[in-house]
Amino acid sequence: MRPQSTRDAYHLLERWQQVVIMRLRTGHCRLNAHLFRKLKLTPSPTCPCGLEDQTPEHVLMTCPQLKPIRDKVWPASVPLRTKLYGSRQDLEATTSFVSQTKLMV
Repeated sequence: MRPQSTRDAYHLLERWQQVVIMRLRTGHCRLNAHLFRKLKLTPSPTCPCGLEDQTPEHVLMTCPQLKPIRDKVWPASVPLRTKLYGSRQDLEATTSFVSQTKLMV
């Protein structure tokens, strides 16, 4: 008898959503911080907002240029851990946010 497999929230997402979440979780993405430090493909790790490096945390939590979209997707404050490791609905909200920002991650 095989044990019944349980699928966590991540594995219930569509493939493109899984890719977005995994890239954000690991930091291996197309944001300036990674492209600059690891691949030397951008001239600077700084976000276009100019305040700090463009990392997944900055994009999801503090970038002022993305605040209107962030406030629409998450009207109340949501911790980064929930955005990246929460329920299926939390992860879908994160992928929706990334889609709406038009960022390539």
